[in-house]
Amino acid sequence: MNYRFESAFFKKAGYLTWGCLLLLSLIFWKERAFFMDAGFQLFNLINEGHIQVYHYRFVTAVPQILPWLLLKLHAPLWMLGLSFSVSYILFYFCSWYLMTEKLKNERMGWVLTALFTFMALDSFYHVQSEFYLGLTLLLLLFGMVLYRPELKGWKFWLPAVALLITIGFSHKLTVIFFLFLWLFFAKSNPALRHRRYLILLASMLIVAFVKSHWFTNWYEAAKQVDFQTNWQLYFPRFDRLPSNEVLLQRLIRHYYLLPLLLLLCTWFYAKRKALLKLVMVWAFTLGYLLLYNISDPSSSYRFYSEVSYLPAILFVAVPLFFDLLPEWERSSQAFFSFGKLVFGAVVALRLFTIALGHQPFTLQQRWALRQLSQANRLHTNRLLMPSASAPADTVIMEWGIPFTTMHLTALENPDSAKTLLIMPDFERYEEHLQADNVFFSPFRPFPQSWSTQRTTTRTLHSTAWWKMNEPGAVLDHGWVGLDRLHRSGAAGCRLWENPCNRKSFVNQTKKKPTRGEGGQSIYRESR
Repeated sequence: MNYRFESAFFKKAGYLTWGCLLLLSLIFWKERAFFMDAGFQLFNLINEGHIQVYHYRFVTAVPQILPWLLLKLHAPLWMLGLSFSVSYILFYFCSWYLMTEKLKNERMGWVLTALFTFMALDSFYHVQSEFYLGLTLLLLLFGMVLYRPELKGWKFWLPAVALLITIGFSHKLTVIFFLFLWLFFAKSNPALRHRRYLILLASMLIVAFVKSHWFTNWYEAAKQVDFQTNWQLYFPRFDRLPSNEVLLQRLIRHYYLLPLLLLLCTWFYAKRKALLKLVMVWAFTLGYLLLYNISDPSSSYRFYSEVSYLPAILFVAVPLFFDLLPEWERSSQAFFSFGKLVFGAVVALRLFTIALGHQPFTLQQRWALRQLSQANRLHTNRLLMPSASAPADTVIMEWGIPFTTMHLTALENPDSAKTLLIMPDFERYEEHLQADNVFFSPFRPFPQSWSTQRTTTRTLHSTAWWKMNEPGAVLDHGWVGLDRLHRSGAAGCRLWENPCNRKSFVNQTKKKPTRGEGGQSIYRESR
């Protein structure tokens, strides 16, 4: 079967779209490379000197190759950060290029492009997600399947098995999208209805089983426990999930293309009486969204929940590019010319929206730098701030701030590096607060001997965390004296009355916060 579009418009639009995404990754490289998981991963990459892999999700190593090579060449921090931002777009673009040019599947290439444009907002700036990397390889795998539907020979199975293992280990939820694609193309392409296509399905299920039973670490195990707890709590009244209302609001305000395309697919398949595909699209879309809502009933952080909401666009993008658009392309030329105009306008709107989406991430970094302006007056390069004094909607998540601030301040010179740690209290750091050779992270203190970072900070300044005017003194802008923290805790101190909203933020000191357990951030409402 031919999976190219008859019009050259779609290929040209694809190159233009990826060019725009690459340009945005260059413009907003600090917002992308220094935010949350990306900043943490880049910090560890520089300090430990090797590529970082977590939770057996080894696909994450690929985008780190370029910054790692530059690190070995002693490149400056700005170049490492820039390459870290660009590497993810290059990974997706190279996959798109293979689909479009080598596998001759422009339709699958646009499915991939839709994944990163049609619903993307925060996800463009929250770059570090193995889920997206795995889904990209999944689409590449099915591009191979459609290119060689007979599925014969080692030239297919050798890379296919490697991709299956990488995809299965990238994220547990990738198996859902594999099943959807497998069923959709089994229905669409009679050439795939043979024994080897069943073997492909069995292989993926085996990989998913092995990953789930023998390669599940504490992080994923905790997520499973959360899901089981929430299931028992809400079953069978899943309509009472608070995340349902949150999702509805976001579908209207931000992710409007998902319901619009779902209705479009419904009309198209109903008109052609393709009931099986119609049921598939609705079942996978609603089932997947419900699955995530159960796992995260509060859906407190939009940027975090978007990691899981975003892939739902695939359930409507695949029908759009493999069924709807090819048929419309064969319709009257005047009608399709108008359709290309609408399609181009929608993609342009999405790119413009993504570009505007940098604002909260830029605001977070500017706010953090303003706080660090206190450091020179206090004669220190390491600052602490109680959670009660930090604006939750600006900070977004507390745990990533120390890594973000170290990167930002080290850009000028490694010796200018400063850090800001925001936590509810600092009791577990008490014995290290006066030390001049410890880097404080939200997880634990790291001794200077651990830090070998050449391009971010060569040394930890020999200054205390607190420079107090007098014991128990209250400094401006919410900075409090060390012994006052010891007596009453940060939350109980009478601090300078911050005009920002003091709604409770994430209150975790033992583990990396993930979805806002322990407090509802105003980040959702304010954006």
